[in-house]
Amino acid sequence: MTSKSERKKKRFKKHFYSVERVRFMASQPCELTGKLCSIHNAHMKSRGAGGTYKHVVPLHFLAHKDFDEMGKEKFEKKYGRTKQSVRDRAEYYHEQWKVYCHQSRGYSLAY
Repeated sequence: MTSKSERKKKRFKKHFYSVERVRFMASQPCELTGKLCSIHNAHMKSRGAGGTYKHVVPLHFLAHKDFDEMGKEKFEKKYGRTKQSVRDRAEYYHEQWKVYCHQSRGYSLAY
């Protein structure tokens, strides 16, 4: 039987991968506003629906709130983007993470 602490670590790894990856994503500009402060690791596929660290896009905390709470039409009017176009960028950021790891660590990740 695994302890609560072990389960928590396993969930964190699945949803965020590592503290280093969280920091990397937080260092990216917001996908919607270009802001560089208060960046959230916003899951584009909910964790409850099986979303992992591969489904994350950097969003300013207010843009993240809007993404989660606004209807499609209101969101598109405010940001000039569809929610799906934002979701589609998760793959780009996952690739950027792999490039960062290769450049900073000198090796590629096998995932």
